[in-house]
This record gives sequence, structure tokens and C-alpha cells, in this order.
Amino acid sequence: MTTLSKNILFEHFAGRTSPLQKKMIADWLQNPENKEVYYKWLEDYENEFPQIMADKESAKAFFFQKIHSETIPDFDLIVEEELTPEKSIWQLTWFKWTSAAIIFMVSGLTLYLQKDQLIYQNYHTAYGETQSIDLPDGSKVTLNANSTLKHKRFNFEKEATREVFLDGEAEFSVKHKTDNQRFIVRTSQKLEVEVLGTEFSVFARNRGSKVVLSKGKVKVNFLNGTSKRSVMMKPGDLVSLDKTGKTEIKAVKNVKSYTAWKAHRFVFDDTSLEEISYQIAETFGVQIKINSEELANRTVTGTFSADKADDLISILQELLGLQYQKNEDGTLVLSEVYE
Repeated sequence: MTTLSKNILFEHFAGRTSPLQKKMIADWLQNPENKEVYYKWLEDYENEFPQIMADKESAKAFFFQKIHSETIPDFDLIVEEELTPEKSIWQLTWFKWTSAAIIFMVSGLTLYLQKDQLIYQNYHTAYGETQSIDLPDGSKVTLNANSTLKHKRFNFEKEATREVFLDGEAEFSVKHKTDNQRFIVRTSQKLEVEVLGTEFSVFARNRGSKVVLSKGKVKVNFLNGTSKRSVMMKPGDLVSLDKTGKTEIKAVKNVKSYTAWKAHRFVFDDTSLEEISYQIAETFGVQIKINSEELANRTVTGTFSADKADDLISILQELLGLQYQKNEDGTLVLSEVYE
């Protein structure tokens, strides 16, 4: 098996490796374990050999001073009109400092994005795709379609709190630690789930959030600015948070129905067509418009398998007597078939 030294990778990061060395590195990276070493040494390289040493404060101060104190010249005029010595000096100075500020901001954004990739292990599923993930601490996650999850690459299982960040939907089976180490799922929807060894699912999308507990114990924290309100859950509970900030906790009969998506199944229990249209959009990326409120409120009960949006839409057409037309933007408009 090919082994590489840290020195060779440092030369690679500096752009000084030969074609043969590049091929060796590519072959070495076929081993997933080596990818973690690669990112760790890349972080070491960035710390030891910083790529940007900009005087960012003076450049930024000068940039905003000029914005507030001078009329910004049109860039086309700088190129086309005849320059006097006075105008030339001023405009070249302006261009130099503006360019420095732009380079600083763009470079800063690039380094920030790279840093996020270095620090965090990122997972993403496409529409219609699910993914099984083994976390470094032995916990397991199943990620639903159109969802993202990330966690720290290094020392995840050794920190005081194991943190993961979710946008979308996932089922968690968290490994209990003998020292009762906390496990927290953070979302961007003003909701976080604090865990002590349990199985649960989390839904966190733009239209709201919900947590369903299968076994164990969790505490759901609702965040509002600097304040936090908490709810303790027991197995069989569902806690929800809508876009207006309204919260609800209730018992559900079949917690497994909330993770039926793992087997590409949809479970409906007097579920409105409007709610089903949201699920189709979130799972398959197909936008649906319903042409009447009465039709949107019609309900469906049953369990249905669907690997793509067309499968589910065909079922709905048969059950509810629907027809659809596709708009130029790809949106499907549903309406009833009239005899």
C-alpha cells in the first residue's frame, strides 16, 4: 500500500509536486481514512504558511471613507475619457484601494468556505436520495432526501458535547457514553435536540420543525434570541414548531410511520393534499400548485411506495380523480377531472 509523508503533501499544497507525485497522492486518497489525514495536514499547512497577509483594517477603512466622502467615478469613464495628471493619480489610487478591498473580501470568503470544509465533515443528499452515516462516536444517522448534516472532523467523540448540524430530515440512533456525554442536534429553525442515548427523528425545514421520539429520552430546546424554552419528551411523543413560533406536543400511535421514508414509503393518515404536495417538493424537488382550496383540503389515508415524484402523483391521480398540467417553470398544477 502506498504511504506518503507530510512533507510530500506540503510540497503538493505549495504547487511543487511532479505529475508522478500527483498520481501517487490521487491513489493514496482512494482510501477514505487517508482523506482525514489529508484534511488534517492541509489545516496544518494553512496554519504554518498563511496565504494572505493583507492590511485589511486600513484597506477597509480607506474603502468606506472614499464611499462616504467622494463621488464614485463610473468605471467606464476611467477607461475611456482622457486623463489629466490629477485625475489619473486619484483614479489609480481609487482603483488600487478598491481592488485591494475586493481581493480582501473575496479571499476572505474563499478561506472561510475552505475552513468550513476543513473543520467539518459535510454530508448532503440529493432529491430522492437517502444516506446512512456512521458517526465517529458509533452513533448512526439516516439522512432523508434534500438534507444536509455536518459535524467536526477531529475529536468529535472526545469533546464535552457531541454536536451535529442538520438542515432537512434525519433519523438518529445515538450511542450512549459511560460519562453521559451530551449529544446535540442543532438546526437553523430555532430548535435544538439534546440527547442522552436514544432513537429519534428530526424534521427541520422552512415550513416548520418536528421531533419524534422512538426510545430513550430527549430534551427539545426552543430558541428565541437569548431566551430558551425546553420540553422533555417521552417515547411516542411528537413535538412540533411552526413558522409562527407556535409549539405543540402530542402522543402519536405509530412512531415508525415518521421514518417510513427510509424505505421510500409515504404514510398518510387523513393527510391533506396540500401537506402531500409539500412532501413531494421537499423529497423530489417537484413544485405543485393546487387550483382550489377545496381540493387542497381533500385527504388521503394509506401507505404508498414511491421512488420518484411521478409514482406518487400517479397514485394521487387514481385515488382523487386528478389531472395535471406542467407550467413552463416545471410546476405541476393539479385539478379535478370533471365528468
